Amino acid sequence: MTLDQLRMLIKIADTGSVLAAAESLNRTQPTISVGIRKLEEELGVDLLARDQYRAYLTPAGEKICQQAREVLHESRILVDMAGHLASGHEAKLRIAIEESCPIILVLDVLKKLEKKYPLTEFELVGECLWGALEKLEQHDADLAITPWTGENAQLQSFPLLKVRMIPVASPDLFSGSARHTFRIAELETKAQVIVRDSSREPRGKNLGVLDNGRRWLVNDHATKREIILAGMGWGRLQQHLIQTELESGHLVELHIEDFDVATEIEIRVARRCNEFVGPVAAELWNALKQRSF
Repeated sequence: MTLDQLRMLIKIADTGSVLAAAESLNRTQPTISVGIRKLEEELGVDLLARDQYRAYLTPAGEKICQQAREVLHESRILVDMAGHLASGHEAKLRIAIEESCPIILVLDVLKKLEKKYPLTEFELVGECLWGALEKLEQHDADLAITPWTGENAQLQSFPLLKVRMIPVASPDLFSGSARHTFRIAELETKAQVIVRDSSREPRGKNLGVLDNGRRWLVNDHATKREIILAGMGWGRLQQHLIQTELESGHLVELHIEDFDVATEIEIRVARRCNEFVGPVAAELWNALKQRSF
């Protein structure tokens, strides 16, 4: 069985005759007839009924023709993919992103690239705290969008944006009190909600975490936000995630005496140094760089 024979069968179905199929494929009628005969012999079924002036597809021929269309469609995808890879374009691009990063910045860029490079598979994996950086370092991601605390000689990076982390709570946590300034000892009686680091190797002490307080440990920022909104604890959240709640009064910013937990974190785009960068990855890098502050 050849793709050429399948094309012949499909063309007969589309044009209504062997002669018309031959003209459309720029072949002779005997060539088409011999090709279909060989296909019938190989498959063991009659594809054409030849009891009339013009041959037409049998019921079995109709079913085989339907499948042949799918085979040819898949073959065209295969050829396109081979050409895509032969030109140096990546088959897959893996991006690890810290979940607190404003995802709209990345999705807008990826949407354009996905349309431009439909044969490159984009894999976007959300991580918490240092998980995205670890995936990049361990070659489980091609690019990371991650919090940054210092230079790494093995990585190339540029700043994408800064995220302000502020301690917040629901007024219900303090029985509706209008007071927003507290001593550390007062907050230690309330549960501090902390996102668990998704990396496998700890990166040192968690910033902004009380040493002796009660704790809620959660796996993502969204769960942390909901627990705090429910008045079940307090914690630091990214300002862009809770701006609406701050404005409505459902959350209030906390001020803690002798303990500065409000901070600004730099989010960077990073990739490994001294590695080949394909054209899709290079375009993604440059597109994000144009959006950096």
